[in-house]
Amino acid sequence: MSIFLFILLSLLVYIAALVTLVRATARLRYYRFDEAGFLGMAALDIVAAILLFSAVATPLVLLTGSTVENVEGRVLAFLLLLGIILVTGATAWRSLSWSPSSQTLSRLLGGIYCLLLALAALVCMVLIFLPGR
Repeated sequence: MSIFLFILLSLLVYIAALVTLVRATARLRYYRFDEAGFLGMAALDIVAAILLFSAVATPLVLLTGSTVENVEGRVLAFLLLLGIILVTGATAWRSLSWSPSSQTLSRLLGGIYCLLLALAALVCMVLIFLPGR
């Protein structure tokens, strides 16, 4: 497979993982933290986060040839990480806001998880552009 197809596939995985993360976190709020539904949605959130960061790593791994391609890979990874920060920040904001039908601890756990994902993406953004990487 060519590099273009791998990057296109990683972008499709990225979009699917973002949609899964938003939907699973939205449903997470309505389960109690000791129910099986909460555990299933939390596992789905974790799988979506793994897929998100693997889709970010794909352009960095594939585009490590010349200097121009290395810059393109870093810029693409930076933009993908920026998308993760924006989406997880909005999802955290939505999760942490109060609603009468949501479980308090579940929405706090979902919001903190999304904030930690945004923090991890921010750290990755800094590490991409450090010299010697």
